[in-house]
Amino acid sequence: MKSYRYLRSALVGLLLCLGVAVFFQTAKQGLHPLASVSAYYYTPAQAIFVGALIGMAVCMIALQGTTGVEEMFLNLGGMCAAVVAIVPTSRGEDYRTAVDACADAAGPLMTEKAAGGADCPTVLALADATRANVENNMVALLAVGLLGLVAAVLFARRDGATGRGFRWAFAVAATAYAAAGVAFAVSVSWFVDYAHYVSAIGLFLCIIVVTVANALRHGGTGSGGAAGVARTLRAAGGVLVRPPHRFDRYAWIAWAMVVVAVAGAVLVIVNAFALFWLEIAVALLFAVFWTVQTIEQLPRPVAAAGTDPA
Repeated sequence: MKSYRYLRSALVGLLLCLGVAVFFQTAKQGLHPLASVSAYYYTPAQAIFVGALIGMAVCMIALQGTTGVEEMFLNLGGMCAAVVAIVPTSRGEDYRTAVDACADAAGPLMTEKAAGGADCPTVLALADATRANVENNMVALLAVGLLGLVAAVLFARRDGATGRGFRWAFAVAATAYAAAGVAFAVSVSWFVDYAHYVSAIGLFLCIIVVTVANALRHGGTGSGGAAGVARTLRAAGGVLVRPPHRFDRYAWIAWAMVVVAVAGAVLVIVNAFALFWLEIAVALLFAVFWTVQTIEQLPRPVAAAGTDPA
């Protein structure tokens, strides 16, 4: 139980560590935040950015959810977090334009003029380094991910927990793994350009689903498996759609998460709000939710000898 408590607490610590690194770097930049948290990969906060996300991925996958739905999306969120960590976000449209221009002008007669004035040796070296970095890390991640899927089956068989709920959740995780593996094998270039964004959106959605699913679980509606997902969705009205004075703490956090995510996404799309602040807001709400749930999951004190446990 102590190991479980400290592992849950470690996830909040990793979020806080990432936050401190990001805001310290922002302060060093004259309090001018970058466009997104992911952009801090290219700053001195890189080591903490990658390490914190890998650590969060391990925690989310290793920890058991309180319901089948929460467990499934914790696993998916952990898978997404790992890809977000090792596949960097784009350096920007100008960099992409420079890479394309240099690639088109590549050859024995390539000049800076032909490439639009770009420093092509430097630009192409950065592109090659990014590709090599992603290739190496994704091969390692896919290899260990495959071992993880095999281990999940072996552990489930050993524990006699291979029911429909497990099979459904395992199928979802295996499908996500296969999709990433196929995309990586078919086109490394596409993967380098887009995998970060796909995984970041996936992580964002998984965090929201985990928070809402836990609010429904606390309201007595959570369960696992495909049928459990359907029952959970049908029961949402009974837990989240009610007068505010009847909300419990999880319902308040879930509503705050949904409102911030939807309103923030709209504002980001219309360029009225920076993605950086939306990511920070969602991360803070997830840290609050995780802390509240961790406190709830703390073991009860053992009764003194000779007393009735009841």
